Amino acid sequence: MDIEILILAQLMQGPKHGYEIKKNILFVMNNKKIINNNSLYPKLKQFEERGMVSKTMEEQEGRPNRHVYAITAIGSQVFHDTINRFTPELIEMDDEWSIRLAYYNLMNDETRYRLLDYRMTIVQDKEKRLEKLSHSVGESKYLMYSSELYFYTQNMIEKEKELISEMIEQLKDKPATID
Repeated sequence: MDIEILILAQLMQGPKHGYEIKKNILFVMNNKKIINNNSLYPKLKQFEERGMVSKTMEEQEGRPNRHVYAITAIGSQVFHDTINRFTPELIEMDDEWSIRLAYYNLMNDETRYRLLDYRMTIVQDKEKRLEKLSHSVGESKYLMYSSELYFYTQNMIEKEKELISEMIEQLKDKPATID
């Protein structure tokens, strides 16, 4: 997973201190293992060294001073390049798909179409594999999985296909804009 996208996306929304960046990422991704201080602060330092973020000191009364990070033009360009660069193999990973979906509003329409097209193909492939699996197992009492898992997976695939189809329709109905 590309943690750079998550950090830079937070800063695209405005300057933030480290704890706020971490808290927001944990909330958006709903995954406690996705980021911690040992991954966040070295990345922020690296971004600062590369000119992608600036750091200022914020004084707090009765508390230790804290650093506030803001994205620079270079950081903004890196963010856009990174979020718009992906392969079908990358989008097959649910975390990467979730990241792109979380920051979908920051993508251009061409990238959105490509993202949705890749994911629809992946979901359709999952559906075909599930169908093959159900035919190969048949009515055997020695199922490789429970019928509950099969119906859950089938339902999730259908829901995701519906969502992607709706998103594609929304893009088609959207008035053309000049980038």
